[in-house]
Amino acid sequence: MKKFVLLLFAVLAFSAFALSQDEETIDHVTEDNIVVLQNGQAYETTDPTVETWSAGDDVLILDDDKMVNKDQNEAVDVIQTTAPEDDPEE
Repeated sequence: MKKFVLLLFAVLAFSAFALSQDEETIDHVTEDNIVVLQNGQAYETTDPTVETWSAGDDVLILDDDKMVNKDQNEAVDVIQTTAPEDDPEE
């Protein structure tokens, strides 16, 4: 019975995690560490790690507050924002 409860908990926890993530692709990263995605969403971070991220990298957005770069196996805390109006990439 104990194993069943643990298995049930693991399945439910994984299901909740799976529902709270979006997979997207990076369009570009601005000089101000704003990651602009191909779907138009933008996320800001203070972590300089994103300076090495590239257009075309696949990322996961977790609960709108963490971004995981699947291609580089790195994660940063983010805040959803809007792409800068003076962004030369737009």
